[in-house]
Amino acid sequence: MLRSLNSLNQFVVVLVLATAGTLRAEPEWLPIVPETIPASAQEVVEPPTEGQLERRLREVEARLELLQSPINAGEAKIAPPADAAPKNPKMEGVWKNALWFESKDKAFRFNVGGVIQYDTSFFGASQGVLNSIGTFNNLADPNLALQDGFSFRRARLRFAGNLYEQFEFFAQYEFAQALDLRRRTLGVNTTNTAFNAAQYDFDPGDNIGFNEVYVGLTNLPLVGNLRVGRMRESLNFITATSDTNQVWMERGLMFDAFNGDFNFSNGITLQNSWCDDRVYALLGWFHSNNFSNRGFYAVGDGDYAYDARLTGLLIDEEEEKRWLHVGADYSYRVPYQSQVRYRARSMIRSGPAFLTPNILNTGAIFTPGAQQIANLEFALAFGRLTFAAEAATSWINEAWTGGLPLPTGQIPTGAVNRGSYFSSGGYVEMLYFLTPDHRRYRKERPGYDRVVPTDNFYCMNGEKGKRVGFGAWEVGMRYDYIDLTNNGINGGIGNAVTFCVNWYLNPNARVQANYSWMNREFAPTDYTGRVDGPFQALGVRFNADF
Repeated sequence: MLRSLNSLNQFVVVLVLATAGTLRAEPEWLPIVPETIPASAQEVVEPPTEGQLERRLREVEARLELLQSPINAGEAKIAPPADAAPKNPKMEGVWKNALWFESKDKAFRFNVGGVIQYDTSFFGASQGVLNSIGTFNNLADPNLALQDGFSFRRARLRFAGNLYEQFEFFAQYEFAQALDLRRRTLGVNTTNTAFNAAQYDFDPGDNIGFNEVYVGLTNLPLVGNLRVGRMRESLNFITATSDTNQVWMERGLMFDAFNGDFNFSNGITLQNSWCDDRVYALLGWFHSNNFSNRGFYAVGDGDYAYDARLTGLLIDEEEEKRWLHVGADYSYRVPYQSQVRYRARSMIRSGPAFLTPNILNTGAIFTPGAQQIANLEFALAFGRLTFAAEAATSWINEAWTGGLPLPTGQIPTGAVNRGSYFSSGGYVEMLYFLTPDHRRYRKERPGYDRVVPTDNFYCMNGEKGKRVGFGAWEVGMRYDYIDLTNNGINGGIGNAVTFCVNWYLNPNARVQANYSWMNREFAPTDYTGRVDGPFQALGVRFNADF
């Protein structure tokens, strides 16, 4: 051992001497090697101890490392900041109720997914009510008003993600209900101006269209998130809830009347949240021209809508499965071509929108002013139980039917001044899980979140043996009300009671069954299809989103 250490010591000395010429100063610890060896040096010298050799070896290694440093060699490099994004970040796939590709630092994220909803619908009505609804919608054959059907309610493809941590994009395209052939299919008479056929009767409509397409910046100081494009106007709790998380097959009468014609609009929004995302606010500036059907464009001077939404999560106890939500919404809208329409359709639909005709309809209301909408939100979850209610009103201060006064002040034939027009509606719903599950809350855009069953559905034999699971089961009841009759505008009054059974096979698939009873009333009734009477509908929807 000692002989090996002596040899190592001699090697280290020679190595240091060989590199000493590159040193600016001789370190004190280098041994002095004279040119001639005195006779006294030939005497036997006590070899260094093992500890001395190890210490000397460490000193030499440290010096060699210093000599090899790029700083001493004039090759110093500036290190990139710690938060700089890599030039070519590696992405890894992960399943989070959808397929996401993410970089390790989450600065880059990409999702590709979609939605499939397939409906079966069946209707029952007396011949008088059926004929009344057909006449009300100006069909050449009134008996075609309510028809059973199998159809795709939604078929969407989505691309979304984040770039460089702060830039976001979302692009979702609709493939279902893209073609509207009502005149060709149903023989609609386009001369009926009461229903403004030029605006609401497309033949054909746009093909594959935009559903929701926007770009944005997130986490901006003070303002939060900025988005620009075609977006959902979230003017109530049920509208803010994503289509993939809806409890019912359709959102209901209040939504149809006050949100249906501008569920998605072109514009700009600012959104922010505070207090651990328990307080949420939205401001939106949209164009009110939505007659491009699929939202490729919106044109018209001064035809703008201004939205505001403020919500609060008063109770947030996810572990205890309890939360309480309240909110308020407001919209001020300058209507496109000075026209507003309020309408409502059945709680269950069949085929494209025109095959499920309007049950209630004011026709075109003209105004030189604006339409205003106000709404109050309430939703509560307590374990397996969920309860929600909303109430909304909309009004027009200068309402006309049949046209507006000419610039000269002359009143066209058939034009009638209706003064101020008011309409109102709302719903109440109660839901209960038969299995040990609960409904979650979505803070990003406050509304219902995805149901994640505690036990996914399985009925199969595989490598893991026989697997059996029942999924999550939910039942519910809902009451809807809408009143569109006021000041001589006979839009009708609607009441509906709907029952549901929802079977959540897993977080991405569910089956919904709805039975709805609906009654329509008019004051007064008349020969144009405004005849009182109820009808029934049964629907089943098969859902998958990914």
